[in-house]
Amino acid sequence: MITTFVQVSLIAGVKNLMGALLFSTTFFANPDAPTKPTSFDASVYVTKAGKVRLSVAKVKPTTVTVLLLDEKQHVIHTTTIPKKQMKAGVLFDMSEVVDGEYTLELRSDDGLLLKQINLATPVRDRVIALL
Repeated sequence: MITTFVQVSLIAGVKNLMGALLFSTTFFANPDAPTKPTSFDASVYVTKAGKVRLSVAKVKPTTVTVLLLDEKQHVIHTTTIPKKQMKAGVLFDMSEVVDGEYTLELRSDDGLLLKQINLATPVRDRVIALL
């Protein structure tokens, strides 16, 4: 089994998010959503370094297309996992991407899987200290 890691640097804005980032990934629970594919499964999580890691495991050989979309459904990044590659990992560097909602769209011949990523920078309260 071969696992491929792809480092993706996304420059969608100039804003530098070097501080702590708030990420959350959720599965869309829309009853009108397309059928979940049976040929693969995927998981998404945030690393300690603040990057988003996507892991794809296939049950049967099929081509899987991965799209990262912004709030306006513009494609920011696309990757294709070849038919014969049964496991893959994609690492998204979100450090230079502006805050907002992003969608990971995974497509195969038998269905569609959507994962949502909410990117936000925490707001710090101003502290006044008397010396």
